[in-house]
Amino acid sequence: MIAIRQIQEVKSGAVTVALPVDFHAKRVEIIILAIEESNNGAQNLQDLLLAAPTLTDDELQDYEKVREWMSQWNVNDF
Repeated sequence: MIAIRQIQEVKSGAVTVALPVDFHAKRVEIIILAIEESNNGAQNLQDLLLAAPTLTDDELQDYEKVREWMSQWNVNDF
């Protein structure tokens, strides 16, 4: 199956798709999706990271204790 994906500007309520010369299909399916405007991909990443859960100081200390305890494990003990 040959697929063509293009991002185009809508002009006067229309979009024109130019097909390659070797595209010989008699019928095609056209799906049009609006693209969410984004000024900055870095801003999206920053928003995602800021929305992520964070550890409290107590949770971080508990994590560090468990990490230290696990680092003392020896594979041969199992």
